[in-house]
Amino acid sequence: MFELQDTIAAIATPSGTSGIGIIRVSGDKSFEAARRIFKKTQPLEKKRQVLFGTFQDPRDGEAIDKGLLLAMPGPNSYTAEDVVEFHVHGNQSLLALLMEILVSLGIRPAGPGEFTYRAFIYGRMDLTQAEAVEALVSAQGDAARRQALRQLTGGLSSHLEPMEESLKSLYLKIEARLEFSEDGIPSLNQPKFEMEVAGVQAELQKLLESYRQGKVIREGLAVALVGPPNVGKSSLLNALLGTNRAIVTPMAGTTRDVVEGEIRLKGVRLRLFDTAGIREAKNVVEVEGVRRSRQVIEEADIIFWLVDSSNPRESLAELKASNPPSDRTWFLFNKIDLVKGKEPWKGLEVSQDRCQALSCQTQEGIQGIFSKLESLIETPALGEDVVLTSTRHQKEVQQALHALEHVQGLILGKQPYELWAEELKEAALAIGRVRGRNLPVAAFEDIFTKFCVGK
Repeated sequence: MFELQDTIAAIATPSGTSGIGIIRVSGDKSFEAARRIFKKTQPLEKKRQVLFGTFQDPRDGEAIDKGLLLAMPGPNSYTAEDVVEFHVHGNQSLLALLMEILVSLGIRPAGPGEFTYRAFIYGRMDLTQAEAVEALVSAQGDAARRQALRQLTGGLSSHLEPMEESLKSLYLKIEARLEFSEDGIPSLNQPKFEMEVAGVQAELQKLLESYRQGKVIREGLAVALVGPPNVGKSSLLNALLGTNRAIVTPMAGTTRDVVEGEIRLKGVRLRLFDTAGIREAKNVVEVEGVRRSRQVIEEADIIFWLVDSSNPRESLAELKASNPPSDRTWFLFNKIDLVKGKEPWKGLEVSQDRCQALSCQTQEGIQGIFSKLESLIETPALGEDVVLTSTRHQKEVQQALHALEHVQGLILGKQPYELWAEELKEAALAIGRVRGRNLPVAAFEDIFTKFCVGK
C-alpha cells in the first residue's frame, strides 16, 4: 500500500487555468519544506496559521509567486500529520514547478487518496467516512451530496456501531457459557437471546433494503425512451429536457443512434436515452441503431415504451417482439390529442396501472411524466435516513444477515453453542469490515485508488 513514513505532496485543485491553485503537503518534512520555499518577514512557526508571502525556488532564489501559506501542525489536521498548503495562482506551469521543487527537497508525489488513507490510518475517520470523502467529491446530484455528507459526519458509523456492539454482546453470552459452564454461570435466557438476535436482524434487513434507494442516490437512474419509429420518442426527450436536443421530423426512422440528455429531479441525476425506432431494419446503419437500442433496454433502470395512441396495436406488436422486462417497463401513450378517449389502452394486453397518456404536441400529460419519474426515484426526504450507497457495504451487511439466519436455524435445530458462537462472530466481523476493521490490504487498495490525487 502507501509508505506512511514519507512526506507527500500533490496538487489539490483540478487541472486548467483558474484563480487559485493549491498544493497540499503532509508529513514530517512539510514545515521544513515550507520554510525553504515560502519567505516572510517573520519565521514560520509550528502553529496553526495563515500567512501571506513570496514563494521562491530555493535552488536559485528566484521569486515564483505571491500567495498564502496554510500551516496545520498535527494531530489537528486532515491527515493527523503536519500539513501545509500552498495557495498560489492557478497556473499549471507554476504548480508543476512547485511540485518539482518539493520533489527536489525529498518529498514524494502522493498517490490517489493517500491523504485520506492517512486520515483513516491515524484515526481521524473510520472507513465509511473515508469512502464518503470520495462519494462527496464525485456526487452527481444534491441527494448524493447530502447522503455523502451525512456519511462523512458519521451517520452510517453511528447507525452500525450499536448493531456491532449488540452482536459482540450476544457472542460473549455464548462464549461465557462455553468457557465457564462449570463455574455456576446462569443458564441462557433463550427467549430474550432470540429476541435480541431478531432485533439486530430486523435493523440489518432494513439497512439492506435501503441499498436500492442508495444506488439511485449515488448513480442516478438511466431512463430509456423506446418503441417503434415515429411514436414521438425524440419529441418526448425534447419536452423533458426543455430543449431541442433531438431532431424531430414527420419521417419515420429519423433517429439512427442513441441520443442522450440529462436532468435532475429531487436532487437525483436522470439520464434520458432517446433510441432508434425498433423495427425490422432495412440497412446497415439502421441495424446498428436497433442493436444499440436493445442494449440500452437491457441496461436501463426505467423503460418508457412509447405507443402511438392513434394506432396502438402496431406499436405493441413491436413490444411483444422485443419483450422488455415487465418490472422496469411503463407504457406512454403519445398523440392523445388525435383520439377521443383518454385511456387508449383499454382492451389492450398491457398492465393498466403502468399506462399513462400524453401529447408531445400539446404538452398534455408531460407534467405527469415528471411526477411518475419522481415517484420512481423514492429517495429519503432531504437525505435524513441512513441508506447504503456502496456495493461493498451491501455485501458485508448481506453477509451479516446470512450469519444471523444461520444462528436462527441452529437455535431451532438445537445445535451446540459452539456453532452459534461462530455465526455470531462472523456477523460481528462483517459489520466491523464495513467500518474498516480486519480488511485485507487488497481491499484498501481497491477503495483508495478510486480517489483523485490530492485527496
